[in-house]
Amino acid sequence: MTGLGSIKFGDVTIKILSNSDSLTVAELHFPVGAVAALHQHVNEENNYVVKGVFEATEGASKAIINPGDVIYVAPNVQHNLKCIGNEDGIILTSWTPSRKDLIEKISH
Repeated sequence: MTGLGSIKFGDVTIKILSNSDSLTVAELHFPVGAVAALHQHVNEENNYVVKGVFEATEGASKAIINPGDVIYVAPNVQHNLKCIGNEDGIILTSWTPSRKDLIEKISH
């Protein structure tokens, strides 16, 4: 599968891998130093670190996450990720319900 398309979120590339009414799965590609800006959405989010080291912010909490780590983000909680290691990073992300906003942007 080559994916359903990609969009940019700042310096981060979001590659949509799969989508249904209830779930969206994507790869997030971060160059070293790239930040997914502080944001929130109504979707539950799970992030699995495939490659790289990240600083993750969720609400008032911060954590360093490494390959193999998973971080859950509850709906409507402000969060962000920053690639802080010395190599580009990849995160496998799932959102439920689906990120119709992202799918719509790719469709246009």
